[in-house]
Amino acid sequence: MEIVQVKARLFSLIVSLSTLIYNYGDLILTPSSDQKPTFDVSCAVPRTGRTLHNFLSKLKRLGADSEEIEQILKVLSASKSRSTPDMQEALNFLQEISTEAPPCFSISIDRKRNLRPYRLGFLGYEWKIGKTKLRVEGEEPHNGSSLIKLDEVDFTVVGLDELLSMTQHYLGDPTRVTKWGMYNYQLAKPTSIRVAGSAMLTSYNKLLGGEVQDMVGFFLISKKGGSRRSTIDLETLSKHGRHVFVKGRYSGIVMAAYPQLQVEPVEDVEDAVMNGEKGSVGLEIVQSGNTLKSKGLLLHGSPLFLSESLYVVDYDRFQQNPALRKLVESLNPVGYFEEERLENFSRWYYALEQNLRESWVQRPSVDELFCKTEDIDFGLRPYRLRTRNWKPDDRYLREEAISLAQISRQKVLKHYHELHKRDDL
Repeated sequence: MEIVQVKARLFSLIVSLSTLIYNYGDLILTPSSDQKPTFDVSCAVPRTGRTLHNFLSKLKRLGADSEEIEQILKVLSASKSRSTPDMQEALNFLQEISTEAPPCFSISIDRKRNLRPYRLGFLGYEWKIGKTKLRVEGEEPHNGSSLIKLDEVDFTVVGLDELLSMTQHYLGDPTRVTKWGMYNYQLAKPTSIRVAGSAMLTSYNKLLGGEVQDMVGFFLISKKGGSRRSTIDLETLSKHGRHVFVKGRYSGIVMAAYPQLQVEPVEDVEDAVMNGEKGSVGLEIVQSGNTLKSKGLLLHGSPLFLSESLYVVDYDRFQQNPALRKLVESLNPVGYFEEERLENFSRWYYALEQNLRESWVQRPSVDELFCKTEDIDFGLRPYRLRTRNWKPDDRYLREEAISLAQISRQKVLKHYHELHKRDDL
């Protein structure tokens, strides 16, 4: 009987202790009502890669601590070669760099690689830009769009490709958004997601011997040796229900635009095309064309869409938060038709053309790729941060906007011809 009583008391003591620990944990984990965030604005960026590198470099020019950022970039540049399927090895690397850079890293799985290795990446850090305290948080590239959609971050740096893959259901007709300047205009369902403009992030291009903006196109590629009787373009492939390899995350975009295509999601489109039969076709993101060139693959026509790093902002928060407005203005999102971007577009196109040459089959002219006449009717017209909802109005200054778009096409062509003249000297 005494044993039973002792057990009962012991059980009661354990329950009481568990309750105490649980409640004490709540006191520790639950922030008090008077606690405030240590930052004014939050931003999501990819935790590794070129976009992160270029964005952090831009923060240096805006006054963020240069030494800290250089230390971070040095570690990140080594992270790819130090990625490993062995978690302990990855954790050892994290410990190894703990005294070499600010505490802003974590270990995550690199899902872009076949072996899905553990890789060190950027977790988060805070900098002061002017009078604004900015928290930069590392995420999967496609998560930036999701966090805006879920109202969990103020803005993000993301490409149109990732934006479309995560938010196309908000658009009236996703197939009409072939350039980022059309995104806001085509929004048909309630959302605060808006493209503020281009982040104008650049990287060194060996062919041009200078900086080139991080533009890409979602192009058709093919393996040489197929039949030459039919043209390789999306309309023809769709008409005949052809088989096309597409990276998994983009398959929804492609099927929405061309439902008759036989889309096969794969991890690596170039490898799938290379391993396929002669004439195999895929849709792939192409920036410089170096990989295509090395593998002897062909690039076809115009891309399904063009993309580049964009500032995507929660528009509701932008209107309500003065600190966010000031920071976005200091970042200076560049409009689709602004002079600086026209020159960069010509440089990107020229570099891709020179690199691929005859391997770019049915290459469109630079001005046609920049802006088609029908694009203007689908919303590809200028807007500014002061423009309501950041989208062009069909009634207000429409003719002026159309005129500017046409003039911009001529300027793109002029920049392109100047690049050719320079090389002819």
